[in-house]
Amino acid sequence: MRSPDSCWLVSGPRWTGGSTPLPGRAGVLVLGAGVMGSTLAYWLARAGHAPLVLDRNDSPAEGSSGRNAGRVIQGGNAQHAPAIERFGHGQALAVYRATLVNRDLVREVTAREGIEAHRTTTAKLDLTDSEDEALELKRTADALSADGIAAEWLDLPGARRVFGTDLPDTVLGGLHRPDQDAVHSVGYVRGIADAARRHGATFSLGVTATSLERTEEGAWRVGTDAGEVLADQVVVALNAWTGRLLPELDARITPVRGQLVQTAPVPFRIPQWGLDRGLVYGGQNQDGSLLLGGLRTTVPNRDENIELPADANTPAFSPELADRLATALPALLPETAGVPVVRAWSGVMAFTPDRCPLVGAMPGRPGLWVMAAFSGHGMPYSQVVAHQLAERIGGGAGAGLPAAFDPARFR
Repeated sequence: MRSPDSCWLVSGPRWTGGSTPLPGRAGVLVLGAGVMGSTLAYWLARAGHAPLVLDRNDSPAEGSSGRNAGRVIQGGNAQHAPAIERFGHGQALAVYRATLVNRDLVREVTAREGIEAHRTTTAKLDLTDSEDEALELKRTADALSADGIAAEWLDLPGARRVFGTDLPDTVLGGLHRPDQDAVHSVGYVRGIADAARRHGATFSLGVTATSLERTEEGAWRVGTDAGEVLADQVVVALNAWTGRLLPELDARITPVRGQLVQTAPVPFRIPQWGLDRGLVYGGQNQDGSLLLGGLRTTVPNRDENIELPADANTPAFSPELADRLATALPALLPETAGVPVVRAWSGVMAFTPDRCPLVGAMPGRPGLWVMAAFSGHGMPYSQVVAHQLAERIGGGAGAGLPAAFDPARFR
């Protein structure tokens, strides 16, 4: 089952958009061709800009965006009820509604750009085997329903009916939310990147940004291993590596290693699911194979504050944790007993102290923007934050960006 690459990178379409030699000047320069950078380039290009996208890899989605679980689920890092308690009802609802808008934009864009084959509709079932989490999920079901959002608490028999296969008797039930999405991560991101290119974006790939400074004339000078670029505006969308160009954010971004395993295809269908407040999670690919990730609680420091590799997209995966995930699967899903695990890989997430991302203008640095640290929830925000940030870069309000994401909150 050992593999250095994710199932998405192995099975996804090759990048056929090519690469343009690095120009010396750009209006808007986007650093990073993952889901955030590629989607931002798409919306900028549709708005009439001609963004330049740089990435150290030879194709989009080679980094974290190509190594996740492909989950376009709704809600932020915390469940809705505790999010209301922490941030207040208005902010919590703004975050949740942003993910609803994101789901709709994913469907709109994949249909318009001919990449619907990389998206599927599913549901989400947050399971629990603890009484305190069950109470939290019940309160969340009530809070979501009060806000007009479809959600319900299901006891174990109801959860089994929705799940589509057996669940162990230790499960108390789960929070069920219909109308979620999942994507083939690499197919989706490369499809968005190719659409951005068709609309007028330029991609210079295999180029590593090494420095960033403001010129006396007010432009931004970006040093790379292929030469310098001057840009009127720069967006740093480098996930956990953001602090290398924006050191003032380094202390606010914690790099975290995540790991996933993939099984052989199974004959039943299940929704996206989570357990233990999302520290164990899974889903199913279009080919019927299952994904299982998490169990960071079983390793020292939960795999947080890892050392980022200098010249690689992800640290090596832990064979021990991969084995634990493979062993845990039949205990969580009894009908998977005997189903082989065929692949294992790792990826890097970036967490902030409050588990809200950093999206917006860098305080006191005109023309400099950031999209980073989505705390394991990049896909659920990818379209909406890119769409709204593109509006702000063009001089608009971008009012759909939740205030909780403002980088200025950490000043």
